[in-house]
Amino acid sequence: MGETILITGATGYIGFKTMLLALEAGYKVRAVIRKQGQADKLKTHPKIAPYAANLEFAVISDLTQDGAFDEALLGIDAVLHLASPLANETDDYERDIIKPAVAVNISLLHSALTHTSVKRIIITSSMVTLIPFSWLSTPNTTKTYSSTDTNTTTTGPFTSAMEAYWSSKALARLAVRDFVTTKTPGFEVIQLLPSVVIGADDRATSLEDLKTNTPLWSLKLSPLLGIKQDTPMVGVPVDVADVARAHVDAINPRVPGNKEYVLSAETPNGVVWNDMIGIVEERWPERVGKSELPLGGSLPSTVWKIDVGETEEAFGWGFRAFEDTVAGVVGQYLELFNGEV
Repeated sequence: MGETILITGATGYIGFKTMLLALEAGYKVRAVIRKQGQADKLKTHPKIAPYAANLEFAVISDLTQDGAFDEALLGIDAVLHLASPLANETDDYERDIIKPAVAVNISLLHSALTHTSVKRIIITSSMVTLIPFSWLSTPNTTKTYSSTDTNTTTTGPFTSAMEAYWSSKALARLAVRDFVTTKTPGFEVIQLLPSVVIGADDRATSLEDLKTNTPLWSLKLSPLLGIKQDTPMVGVPVDVADVARAHVDAINPRVPGNKEYVLSAETPNGVVWNDMIGIVEERWPERVGKSELPLGGSLPSTVWKIDVGETEEAFGWGFRAFEDTVAGVVGQYLELFNGEV
């Protein structure tokens, strides 16, 4: 293929899968890391090692600084930008969540203006940018949302890191739009808006890896693990493999550029999270009721209707069924569980 792409966030759940798919597709990958020590860990990972010859690294300790990406973008054809601050509690949401989310995007885009080799930049946004955080308290379960919707309720004060995170993603999305409009760059920009990402974590080589490093792993599998949750979660899953695939496929110019695409499965009505119990009972009847799959838990679902018609038309494929996603994540869990018993 010959093209070289830059990937940020490659040590993360979605970023790692995206890097793996890009390498499998034949791209040469330059992965941005914050510390040199992360390079050896990534390059020697059993899933990445076969492609190590096509993987190099750029160390950038602070992605928010002006010019941070100047050197890393040399000779790059496309960028997959997945890195963004997480919803970690802090004493200053503005400093640690809001400002960095916007600054990283703008730093990257400004640096790319001076690199004529860059043809396309794909940025990971989020479906939370479609609605204000307050929607969770009084959800509109009848309206169907799409990429034409935008959360413009982005000012504090914020009561939690998650609320600040929702605003940070919305502000970052709006900042990218404004950049493209005002700067009219020579490259195209695509923003991808995934819903609740679930699925096997290709980084994990042990059960402990899975439980401690995969975002919200036990929360998402609460019904299977005997955990009863009180707070509902929106019933809009998307498989991590589909999110990664969308990032890699978006490099191809056949996918219209300067657009935003929502990534979500089982649309328009979504899923009931507790239905994963029936999926597991059918696929692994011999394992249910045991320590690994005690069942008896609950994860209430909130309906959030979503339209992904434009996404499926642009990319030419549909999203993985919830049943298959559950089978993938539980299958990985049981395989690792078996290895440690």
